[in-house]
Amino acid sequence: MLFETYVKLLGDFPEGCDQLFGEPLSADGSLWLSVDGDAYPSLLFRSRRDDVRSDIELRSVSARFSRDCVIEAPDGHGTSGVYSVIRLNENDPDIVRMLLRLLEETFPKDRAPYVNKDIAAQILELANLFKQIASSDTDILGLWGELYILSQAPNIAHAVRCWCGHKMAKYDFVTRDFVLEAKTTLRSRRRHRFSLDQLRPSSDFSVYVASLALIELNSGRTAAELMDHVYANIDDDELRISFLKQSVLKGGQDIYRSTIKLNVFPDGTSLTIFNTASLPVPQVGDADPIENVRFDLDLTDLPSLPSGEAATILSFGDSYRRGRRF
Repeated sequence: MLFETYVKLLGDFPEGCDQLFGEPLSADGSLWLSVDGDAYPSLLFRSRRDDVRSDIELRSVSARFSRDCVIEAPDGHGTSGVYSVIRLNENDPDIVRMLLRLLEETFPKDRAPYVNKDIAAQILELANLFKQIASSDTDILGLWGELYILSQAPNIAHAVRCWCGHKMAKYDFVTRDFVLEAKTTLRSRRRHRFSLDQLRPSSDFSVYVASLALIELNSGRTAAELMDHVYANIDDDELRISFLKQSVLKGGQDIYRSTIKLNVFPDGTSLTIFNTASLPVPQVGDADPIENVRFDLDLTDLPSLPSGEAATILSFGDSYRRGRRF
């Protein structure tokens, strides 16, 4: 992985080196990862001098095209030539780890070489993502809960396809037949906040709530560890990069920085599913000039779905398609 290579390069960085220090990522030397004296990483793509394109200079990342570069390698056999350079303007290890993971998925080494046109298009797309990450409010607890639900699905890839990417989406999961809202708490009671139109939508579809009660434990897992577990169970390249982007958008820059380790209770009662049709909600008449009703609801003592029905919901539609509706 790029981050591991980055850490190794930092450890081997020669004293007094005033140029890029890197390792080839492809056998033909068309793709390199390097670091400089400020510990900023760069991804270098071999390019043509006549492939002219305007440089891209942004806060978190820059792209400079068709530049003469000299790269020193750990074995003493470096290289020189014309390369297009993607440079991360970060050296915080946790942020670098996140950004390099995104670059690794965006530019897989087995697809090298890349042309400047494709590099520029991907960098502009990533730059927009970086901007959203930097300005987002993080919710590591909520993300942990959603990732845990994904990790428990019998078909993780299918569950990821049902996961809503936008942080402000009305529901966290949407299938063909129902929607699911995930709520996570560290409190002793399952008290969550809802909007009225979440639990009583005007459209004709079933709504369920997944209430997850967690405990903070040294033997638990961080959100980043859960993310990596789900990520490793996705074979489709496009779905994997989409999942990664959704995760960092929801978790923000803190996704690798957060050291909070959480776990479920050992008795199997942490995750409980509710059908919202049976939940009490505030009563607002159609003619009442009241909008945007939000309220706290304690689910602790309310009836939940039996385990078999809950398992069907957490399969995200597989059982529906097999005709086992309830």
